[in-house]
Amino acid sequence: MLAVIAAALVLAPVTAAEPPFRVPDYVTDNAGVLSQAQRTRVEDAVNELYNERRVRLWVVYVDSFGQDPVGWARVTMQISDFGDYDALLAVATRERAYAFQVPSAIMSQSDATALQRNAIEPALRQRDWTAAAVAAADGLATPGASTGPSSGSGVTWYGLLIALAIFGLIILGLVLWSRRRRRKRREAEFAAAKRVDPLDPNALAAVPIEALDDLSKMMVVDVDNAVRTSESELALAVEEFGTAQTEPFSRAVGSAKTTLAQAFNVRQILDDAVPETMQQRRDLLTRVVVAAAKADRELDAQSEAFDKLRDLVINAPTRLDTLTQQMVDLTARLGPSEQALAALHNQFDAAALASVAENVNTAKQRLGFADQNITTARTSVARPVGQQMGLVDAIRAAESSLGQARSLLDAVDSAGADINRAVAALPDAIADIQNGVNQANGVLQQGTTTHQSELSAARDQAAAAIADAQKNGSADPLGTFTRLTKADAELDRLLASVTEELQTTKRLSRAFDQALFSAQSRVRGVSDFIDTRRGSVGPEARTRLAEAVRQLQAAQDTRATDLSQAIAHANGADMLASQAQTLASNDVAAAQRSYTSGWGGGGSGSDMGGVIGGIIIGNILSGALRGGFGGGFGGFGGGLGMGRSTSFGGSSRSSGRSYSGGGGRF
Repeated sequence: MLAVIAAALVLAPVTAAEPPFRVPDYVTDNAGVLSQAQRTRVEDAVNELYNERRVRLWVVYVDSFGQDPVGWARVTMQISDFGDYDALLAVATRERAYAFQVPSAIMSQSDATALQRNAIEPALRQRDWTAAAVAAADGLATPGASTGPSSGSGVTWYGLLIALAIFGLIILGLVLWSRRRRRKRREAEFAAAKRVDPLDPNALAAVPIEALDDLSKMMVVDVDNAVRTSESELALAVEEFGTAQTEPFSRAVGSAKTTLAQAFNVRQILDDAVPETMQQRRDLLTRVVVAAAKADRELDAQSEAFDKLRDLVINAPTRLDTLTQQMVDLTARLGPSEQALAALHNQFDAAALASVAENVNTAKQRLGFADQNITTARTSVARPVGQQMGLVDAIRAAESSLGQARSLLDAVDSAGADINRAVAALPDAIADIQNGVNQANGVLQQGTTTHQSELSAARDQAAAAIADAQKNGSADPLGTFTRLTKADAELDRLLASVTEELQTTKRLSRAFDQALFSAQSRVRGVSDFIDTRRGSVGPEARTRLAEAVRQLQAAQDTRATDLSQAIAHANGADMLASQAQTLASNDVAAAQRSYTSGWGGGGSGSDMGGVIGGIIIGNILSGALRGGFGGGFGGFGGGLGMGRSTSFGGSSRSSGRSYSGGGGRF
């Protein structure tokens, strides 16, 4: 018989108890008793409770508590940092135990007991885990409502029917109101979702999942319509302009169709019979929205160019007239530009005019090419619609040629003024860059900058530019001025960086001196405090002081190489010394209390001072005091010799919060 019992005990299933833990989410199903639909129902009830009363209900399912349910729940709530508006329903499904804890500020004990007895426990007895959580949420949403069976006498059937009718109307009104409220909330969320950047997954992560679903459906429909419309317009454009002119638009439509197909494929996954988790569904919806938005952007990127292409053909006759007039105007400028160029050659060397010497001849070539393309375009315009191949290319070629001819002639007209301006500005430019060279020499002699080699190279380049300007300035004023300004700009940039670096170094040096002085003063003061009270200060304060001294030395060692790090070390030393002072003061205060209480007020103040200061530990503790005060000194010795601070690392304080509810078996 004993063997049978032992075998039964060995073979019996053992459910490991789950210790209290920090609750990660409003619904935590470590027991695995909820389906996805059931979890969603519980989450909806919890969210509805928060929206109505700003009360947070946390629901936890585990296999076993392994201890008193209420105690398990209280520890879990403490670990989870629950506040005055956090309630917990914890259920151990296998050991049939539960706890329902709610702050008294939310629900009274009587209401909590009624809610447990009449709503939560009946559902748990039926193993309807979802109904129990929903009942808890509903009960918290309407505290004080009757949750138990009614009793009484003298109620007529007529009055009962009226009451039931009124109750039914109220329920119907609440249902309609709730549906309307949810619809308006969903509409508001959808409107907000449409304002989010659809190409930003991080922004989409904040959109409620129902609004994200609505957004994905709207976008695939809108983009599909846009793709279909673009395909129709593209077919007409290809017939009118040919494949070469419309190739960018064809590529954009094809890319948009491919991206949209990916979006439709993901929507199919969402709409099939296979359920997804909430996170999987959110990830798929985000992919749909991003893909549809990408396809839409690809079409938008080419829409403006497509419209311009269509307008160019429609307005071709007017455009050609304008180009013809521009050509006449530019042709009239050729003679004056030739005369201006000849005058410049008489005034300046050929090197100064190298950039514009051939401009007039080149402009004549561009005008001839423009005239040829204008003639070709007019021939194309005269053909029927659909046979105007080459029209767009001819118009654009003419426009480009005329633009280049205009730029060439403008350069000739402005060359004289630019060169004369450069000649007038050269002396000031040379003087300015010479000042920069002198300033760079002064900085390089100090040898205190990290830009030493760069600044030296820039100074040498600036000096070379000065020498070149003094030698060749009259032959090529514009080129000389350009080289001067370029060298000056680089030298000024490096000088500005060096100046800022030196100013930063000065500021950091002042900050370091201040931090070092403060840390040294505090470390010295704490060291003196501990030294004169060494008989009562424990190891924690001494450890902090030793680390402060180490940080202080590190600050001084790193000053020459890294001022920022040195300041950090000094500030760290200051903070550690402050902690050491607090710990040491607490130890001394504890020793004084222990001295007074341990000796019953006996002994002189000077004796206590000697003990605390560590002066008479060696002779008196081993002799007269031990005999004179007996066993009472044992506690004092522990308080002084091995005193521990009770402040470092924080303290555990009771919040004073009271709870309603309870727990038990079901």
